[in-house]
Amino acid sequence: MIRDGYVTTLEMDRIPEPAGDIFYVDVNAGLDTYDGMSWGSALKTLARAIVLSNASIALGASGWAARNRIYFKGDNDEAHKETLVTLPNKCDVIGVGSYDHRSYPILIGNHLIGAGAYMGCRFINMGFRSLAAGGAIFTVPTTTSGIQFIGCFFDASTSVVGTIGISLTAVEYARIAGCEFIGAFSNAAIVIGAGESNGLVIEDNLILGAVDGIQVSISFTQSVRAGVIRRNVIDVSGLAIDENADKLLIANNTWFSSAGNGYAATCDVSILRCVGNVLTTKNGTTYDLPPKAGALA
Repeated sequence: MIRDGYVTTLEMDRIPEPAGDIFYVDVNAGLDTYDGMSWGSALKTLARAIVLSNASIALGASGWAARNRIYFKGDNDEAHKETLVTLPNKCDVIGVGSYDHRSYPILIGNHLIGAGAYMGCRFINMGFRSLAAGGAIFTVPTTTSGIQFIGCFFDASTSVVGTIGISLTAVEYARIAGCEFIGAFSNAAIVIGAGESNGLVIEDNLILGAVDGIQVSISFTQSVRAGVIRRNVIDVSGLAIDENADKLLIANNTWFSSAGNGYAATCDVSILRCVGNVLTTKNGTTYDLPPKAGALA
């Protein structure tokens, strides 16, 4: 099913076939000495699949406009964690199989992507969990563009609570759609850093238990294409949306915060950039944002 521009996780088989190569990763049964071209010859790590996929895209004219696919299956534990430092270019990383009762795999690690011109990577139906020692789950730098997290799951409920689910700094045309963030992220579920981030879309996410929901740096900019935070459901103990730059459209979000009473206790946004939001404060009072005439506390 295609809904509101992103792929739901219930019907993954309807994603269009890739115009490129397909690689397979099986954390339990794979080996990185295999070619990764089938489940019978699956790779052990996502990192190895990324190396092979990027080589395929860069091989020649047939790969330049291609889009590869990596299927990832695994229920690895802390002892078999994997930390990503690179991303696949022009590739969909799709989680398949199960992790216990969950209908998706889980990749355990604190992924700090290094410098490199990574373009057009999409993670779909993937589960991510921080290490037992906590930390940020995904940190993506300025040289990346077009990264998307679609129908993914971010879990901070480790021995030491994770700090951040996704941190993006000056990443162009990023999209976080239909994801779930669980566990009391001690900073925020989503952090958008300083710099140019044209076309940012954060939509249809469920954020439960974090201190802050979505933080945006005061130095965030968008000079070419405007961005939006829309249709998210947020339940936090601090600010649901802390949009310090006052540049993003804040539309049709619903949130609750236990931080206190009154509108200012639940968010830091420009009313001039808001439309159709509903918020509830600690004492159970509900507000519209922007407010109806005379209704703002």
